[in-house]
Amino acid sequence: MNKIVISIIIIVLIALGAFYLLNKSSLTGNVVVDTEKIAGNNVGSNSNVQVFVVDSSHLRFYIDGVENPDMVVKKGDKVRVEFTSSEGFHDWVIDEFGAATERVMPGNSTSVEFVADKKGTFEYYCSFGKHRQNGMKGKFIVE
Repeated sequence: MNKIVISIIIIVLIALGAFYLLNKSSLTGNVVVDTEKIAGNNVGSNSNVQVFVVDSSHLRFYIDGVENPDMVVKKGDKVRVEFTSSEGFHDWVIDEFGAATERVMPGNSTSVEFVADKKGTFEYYCSFGKHRQNGMKGKFIVE
């Protein structure tokens, strides 16, 4: 009898642990974050290619350690996003420019290039599951 009760308790604890791990990002609540603006790195002496090296982990994007930064370029710039997933299955997307990386597993990298041909503020995000709703997004600003 005791073995059955102990087995049930263990199963319940494992189920609760799995539920917590799968939903921990939705339990974080509302947090106000002061974002930093980051310009792309210019490649070549006469080039308008702006390169952003983006990492992802814990349902956030990072550039140089800054969480979900505003990415800033000038209209007409060619943009290259070099994207790596350090943790989780993620991608990087901006709908208005038709720009999307492949979805990658932890430890893998991919990239996407596009031209920032319209001014404005746009949202970049991860399109996998509910990652966008859980805060895996930021601003892409074209001046």
